[in-house]
Amino acid sequence: MEDRLERLIQYIDEFDRQGPYKMNVLKIMLERGSQDWYAPISITELAKPYYDLVNEQLRSYTLKNISADFTTSFSQAKMERHLRTLPLKYLSTTSTRVSNISPPFELIDDMFYVREEYRIEGEAAHDRIIKAVEQKFEEYLEVFSER
Repeated sequence: MEDRLERLIQYIDEFDRQGPYKMNVLKIMLERGSQDWYAPISITELAKPYYDLVNEQLRSYTLKNISADFTTSFSQAKMERHLRTLPLKYLSTTSTRVSNISPPFELIDDMFYVREEYRIEGEAAHDRIIKAVEQKFEEYLEVFSER
């Protein structure tokens, strides 16, 4: 388990910092708790909490490079399209540049999955994954926001 957890943490740590999108998908999943964080989630189910989270971040920080989809009222169709083409696509198809770790996630028929070998249970592992996502978000803020 430790090796799988380390690879997952490294994958998160090596995200390209183009926006908060990938971290936000993982934040929403991790909010489900240590036993359920890796359960499959549909794009439909993810759309509204994702929109709300990015909007909250826009109010809290001056974020750059944020999609215009977040400057208008919530649209289920727009959010689903945004999720499909940005974070979920990249989370499920992009290996890391530094270590060339293949994606621990997959997108199949509008369902987003954590690959079986990365479905790591336990509070300690869950806490480490949360910290990795939070650290990556902080790094993003240092580069792309005006506090």
